[in-house]
Amino acid sequence: MTPLDTARIRADFPVLATHQRGRLPAYLDSACTTLRPEPVTRAIAERARAGAGCPGRAYHRLGREATATLEEAREAVRAFLDAGRAEEVVFVRGATEALNLVASGLPLRPGDTVLVTGIEHNSNLLPWQRLARRSAARLRVHRIDVATGFDPAAFARDLDPSVRVVAIPHVSNLCGIELPVADVCEAAHRVGAVVVVDGAQAVGTRPVSVRALGADFYALSFHKMMGPGGIGALYGRADLLDRLEPLLLGGNTVDDATYESPTLAPVPARLEAGVPAADLLAGVVAAIRWVGALDPAAVRAHLLDLNRAATVALLALPRVSLIGPPDPAARGGIVNFHVRGVPSRDLALLLDDREAVMVRHGKQCVHAWYRAEGVPDSVRASFAVYNTLDEVERLTRVVRSVASMIG
Repeated sequence: MTPLDTARIRADFPVLATHQRGRLPAYLDSACTTLRPEPVTRAIAERARAGAGCPGRAYHRLGREATATLEEAREAVRAFLDAGRAEEVVFVRGATEALNLVASGLPLRPGDTVLVTGIEHNSNLLPWQRLARRSAARLRVHRIDVATGFDPAAFARDLDPSVRVVAIPHVSNLCGIELPVADVCEAAHRVGAVVVVDGAQAVGTRPVSVRALGADFYALSFHKMMGPGGIGALYGRADLLDRLEPLLLGGNTVDDATYESPTLAPVPARLEAGVPAADLLAGVVAAIRWVGALDPAAVRAHLLDLNRAATVALLALPRVSLIGPPDPAARGGIVNFHVRGVPSRDLALLLDDREAVMVRHGKQCVHAWYRAEGVPDSVRASFAVYNTLDEVERLTRVVRSVASMIG
C-alpha cells in the first residue's frame, strides 16, 4: 500500500490554499459535505457550457448529447456500486429524496413492522415515522449502545415475521461505526423483510458492492463523495423498483396519459420526474473517477491516522466525552465529542475564529438519539483525504485551551 500523497490531493482543492485571517482553512466537516476537487468543478462547467437539452426526450444534437451524459452517469454509478443493471440506478436530488421515495412507495399494511436503529439520520427515520402513521404499520426502534457498537445478535432478536422493512445506516454519521450490512440483510431476508440502506457516509471511503451486501435499496448523495450537491442516487433491485409508487409524477414519468390516468414509463424513468441536470451528471462521473483513482486501503489508513491522533489528544482532556467506541478504528473518519459545560455552538465558533477549523455542531441530524440519551449537543470533526495531522493539532489545541479554562 502506497500512502496517500496528501500534498497532491490538496492541490485539487484551491479553497484549501485560501487564507482566512492569516491561516489556511482546516475543513473538518466532510461528513456533512465534502469539498469538490477541480476535475469535478471543471466537468460541471464544461458540460454547462456545451449547451442544454432534455435527456431522453429531445432528439436534436444537444438532446442526444444530454442523453449520452445521463446514460454515461447511470453506467458509472452502476459500476461504482457493483449493481447488476444500469436500470437499477435512479437519479434523485440526494439520499434524503431516495429514502423518501422508498418509504412513500412501498406498500405496507396495518400490522406490518418497520425496524430501524436508534442512530438513524433524520432522513432514514422521519419518512418511516410518516409511513407508519399513514399505513397503520408499526415502527420499531432497535437501540444501540454507541460505546460498544452494533450487536447483530441483539438486532436479530428484534426481527420477527411482522417485520416487512429494515432500515439501517451503512456507516453512522453520529459516531462513525460501520454496520455489518451483509449480515443484517441475510437475517432480514430470512423473515421476508426488505432492507433499505442509507449509504451516504459509506460511499467514497470504502468500496461498496450492493450485490455482495445483499441490499434491496441503497441510497447515496454525491456531495458526500467529492461530487456536486443537489444530486444523489437510489439503487434498487429491479423487481422492487417496479413495485414502487413514484414520489413525483410529471414530465418523464409517463409513456402516455389521458385526462383520466397515466400510463407510467418503465423504471427508472417513471421514478425520475423532471429534467435531469446534465451538468451535475457530468460532475457525478468526474467524482466517481476521482474517488476511484484513490487506493481504498490508503484512504482508510489515512483516516485512521487522523482519527487516532484526535482521539488520543481529546481523551486526555478533562470534561471531554466521545460519542461512539473509544477505538478510533471503529469510527472511520468521524470523531464526535462534547465538552461538559461548553455549548457546542460556542466551541465551533471559537475553533473557526482562532484556528480556521471548520466543524459541525449541534445534534448532527440525529435528534432522537440526543433526546433519548440526554446529551444536549456535540461537536463533530470528520476527516477526508485532504486533511492533515497539522489540522488535527489545531483542532485539539483549541479544545485543550477551552477544557483547561473550565477544568
